[in-house]
Amino acid sequence: MIIGSGLLAHGFAPCFADRDDVCVYAAGVSNSSCVDAAEFERERLRLQLALDNATDVNAFLYFSTCSVHDPCVFDTAYVKHKMDMEHIVSEHPKHMIIRLPQVAGRTVNPHTLLNYLFAKISRSESFHLWCRAKRNIIDIDDIVVIVGKLISDSLMRHMTVNVANSKNHSMMEIVKAMEAVVQKKAVYVEVERGDEYAIDVQQIHPFVQQAGVNFNDGYLEKVLGKYYEANSR
Repeated sequence: MIIGSGLLAHGFAPCFADRDDVCVYAAGVSNSSCVDAAEFERERLRLQLALDNATDVNAFLYFSTCSVHDPCVFDTAYVKHKMDMEHIVSEHPKHMIIRLPQVAGRTVNPHTLLNYLFAKISRSESFHLWCRAKRNIIDIDDIVVIVGKLISDSLMRHMTVNVANSKNHSMMEIVKAMEAVVQKKAVYVEVERGDEYAIDVQQIHPFVQQAGVNFNDGYLEKVLGKYYEANSR
């Protein structure tokens, strides 16, 4: 079963919508800049209800964020909220908490990093580029196949797992890759801000191999082309 209607929910629906033994909780606050306590409380109540109704499933999936490792944002309201939700989910006997980085996919959500960059570059609008920041990009389709392998392993229950690319990219690299897709030069002001934080993906290495996902040097360009090339014409 799937709970939610956004990018993650649509991505997991083809494989898991009709499965009664797995609950994929893909709902909640989607804007990492949110500071609205009412929005956070709404997710808490919905999540608790989902947990109460899914006590017998073989796997209860909750999606959190790799930003818990980011020194620039780990103390924000959004990240603190996600940590609180992780604690609630951890009480489920068959839980799996999947922490994700920046997810690439087809979504109208304007708050994602990639949608923001695409909009700014395609409209020739100026933005601040954080020179010291690095981000981790992964395709929603790759998340689905990797998590599918994780679910099939009963030893992965009661786990909190980073499902992410094995390589981080500087914001400059991401902007340059988006420029190539949009075929426009970005208009930006370089700002000496941001940081890089390590995401430990050793735990998922065998599952990535089983899924046939290859985080090679051309991965970023391939993923951006997949989701943004047609929209730039």
